[in-house]
Parts: sequence; structure tokens; C-alpha cells
Amino acid sequence: MWVDDFIIFGENMAIINDLKAMLKEEFEMKDVGDLSYFLGIQVNRDKERKLLHIHQTGYTNMILDRYGMQNSKPAGTKLVKASVKDTLVDRTEYQSIVGSQMYGMQATWPDLAQLIQQISQFAQKPMVTHLKAAKQGLRYLNGTANKGITYNGNKGLQLECWSDANWGGEEGRESVSGFIFTLAGGTVSWSSKKQSSVALSSAESEYMALLHALKEQIWILRLLKELGYDVKDQNIIKTDNQSAIALAHKPEHHARTKHIDIQYHFVRNCVEDGRTHLEYFPTEDMVADGLTKALGLERHQKLAKMMGMEVWQKSEDYAITKEEENETEEEEEG
Repeated sequence: MWVDDFIIFGENMAIINDLKAMLKEEFEMKDVGDLSYFLGIQVNRDKERKLLHIHQTGYTNMILDRYGMQNSKPAGTKLVKASVKDTLVDRTEYQSIVGSQMYGMQATWPDLAQLIQQISQFAQKPMVTHLKAAKQGLRYLNGTANKGITYNGNKGLQLECWSDANWGGEEGRESVSGFIFTLAGGTVSWSSKKQSSVALSSAESEYMALLHALKEQIWILRLLKELGYDVKDQNIIKTDNQSAIALAHKPEHHARTKHIDIQYHFVRNCVEDGRTHLEYFPTEDMVADGLTKALGLERHQKLAKMMGMEVWQKSEDYAITKEEENETEEEEEG
């Protein structure tokens, strides 16, 4: 619900219609039918294929036009280093550009999280280099304006979580934590956040990142349980650091980790009592990697696809694709 606009969902249409009737008795309401647009988010549904796709193509084009970037050359999200010769730029314009992208990132662009985490740190005193990085984000959006997140009902509501960290990636040697949660093959929760204290090793930074993901996992599982979904065996967090897993499983490491803030050892407690399970996952397929540092275009695109980001494929396009696949299969058999 947002002010006077809200979305109703339920197990079946009978329940939804009953709720609508009750609300209409108390309030003056207008029923606009199936969800297709909400707060700048466009929604496509294909009930037959059990697909739901959210995107912000209209919003993207609007902000590109606002900042004169509609004809810019599409680009990746790689950042550039600051220069000692940098000069200050208009703070209001910079904050507006960052804020516009931040809204999109919070809704349908999880792969922008690391960029926003970086450029938002300089909102009070932006330099030319920072503005260039912010506009790099707009150029990236120009090349991916038609992309959004697709949720596939055929995959079921299996919660998956990836946690990662970039050790010492910030100028002050702080690390960056990142996590991704997906349901039905599409991202539902994501974060890119600078750690509050300096980690002394990559294992420590990954261990500290696990707490960041664990708190979100606990909240999501509680929500799903309240909605009536079976959350058994969905408490796995995937990480690509074996040492961090060892720290969470073996109390004998206490002497080497007693300097770590006590809050991070909540991870160990949850592992011991079975509330969460840590699973090693290779770096090559670590989805959260893109939320901790800038990546090359090819790898960025690969991880974005694993987040469920793609261009919406209409039913008629899908049908043509299936026909082409069948023709190819017949040719191969012949």
C-alpha cells in the first residue's frame, strides 16, 4: 500500500473479490483491474506460462530524457578513480541523478546496487569524477532500459541466497558486503553495503558479510511462514569462502577471532542451533559478486541473468521461439 494506491493479492479470486466488496462498503474506491503499473513499476503477466515480469522502461526513459542522456552510448557500470585535479560539481544536480537511479535500483535493478553504493557516498561533496561515474550509470540504463526481473512460477517458491564480500575494497580499507535473495528464479531482496569496521582478512570480511545476509534471511523466512508457505530446508546461505564457513562452525578459532565484534558471532550461534546452513559455492557462479565490486561487462551480464534479469518475451514471441526450436529438432533428427 502506498498512500491511496494498493495491490491486493490472495489465494484465489473469490477471496480477493470479497475483500474488494468489504473495502468498497467503507471507502470510495476505483478498481482498475489486473495489475499493470504501480509507482513507476510496469508489470507483465503470462498466466499460461506462469511468468510475472516487472520492469521500469517508462521510468528509465523519463530520467534519461530529464538528464539529456537518451542518446548516450550504452555502457557498463565500471567506475573510474578520482583525480587530484578534480573540481566540485553542482551538488543538487548530482544528488538528483543519484536519487533517480537509486529508486530504480530499489525496484527492478539489483545489478545497479554496487554502483549506487559507491556514488551515493559522495553526495555531499561531488567531484567531476563522481558525476562521470553517476552518468555512467545512466548510460548503462540506456542500454538495459527494456530489462526487468522475471519470476517463473514453474520453479516454485524456493528461496536461494548468495553472500559475498570484497575485502578492503574501499578507500579506507573497509570491505563491501553484498547479498542476493531469489524466489521463483527472480531477485526479491538485495544489498550492497560498506562494512562498519575494517576486516583483517578476506575470511573475516566474508564472515562479517554473512551476518548481513543472515538477518535478511531470518526476516524473509518469517514472512513466508506467516503467508503460509513451507520454508523447510530453505535456510541455506551460499558463500565462496571456505575459511568463513570454518569460522562459523569451529569454536576453536575463537583465539583468532576474538577481536571481531561480538554481533558477528550471531552467525556461529545460528549455525550451531540449525537456524541457518552455510554452503560453499564457487566464485565463478557467486551471484552476489556483482554487488561488492565493479566487474567486466561479460561477467556482469552473466550474473545479472542469474538474478532473473531479462527482456520480457511476449507470448507470441515465445510461441515463435518454440516453433523454431521444434523445427531445429526435426532437422537434427532428419
